[in-house]
Amino acid sequence: MAGQGLARRRLVTTVVASLGAAFVLGVAAAVIAELAKLKPELAVFSLIAISLAVVAVMALMLWLCARWWRVADEAAREAHKWSWYWGGSTGLAAAAVPFILLHTMPRTVEPLLPSDMSTAQAVLLGMGLLGGCQLVGYGLFWAGWWLARR
Repeated sequence: MAGQGLARRRLVTTVVASLGAAFVLGVAAAVIAELAKLKPELAVFSLIAISLAVVAVMALMLWLCARWWRVADEAAREAHKWSWYWGGSTGLAAAAVPFILLHTMPRTVEPLLPSDMSTAQAVLLGMGLLGGCQLVGYGLFWAGWWLARR
């Protein structure tokens, strides 16, 4: 029981730290990007600064997740592994449908997209679609795993 309490506290710490770090990183990236707009000669340095900050936050989150994983019980570990494998794979397969349609039927699908969408916005939309579908699949399979064992 004590191990579960520690795991729960570490999980809460990880979630709060993730949200806080994402907020701080977002504000810092916006400020740095605005400075780069004011002084174009700083654009390269702002790109490097934002990249290093993103890598640092990712490393922090990975370290916090590893700390939680070490104290999580076997059932929680198995639920997450199973859900990421099956749910994430299913979500990825579902997200592939729009990409296949866009490739095979571009004249039919492209009018559904905003006409002024830039390449960067299209890439972000695709990444968001893939990640979002994987997270939804993971969440559904995770809930199903626990419901089947209760």
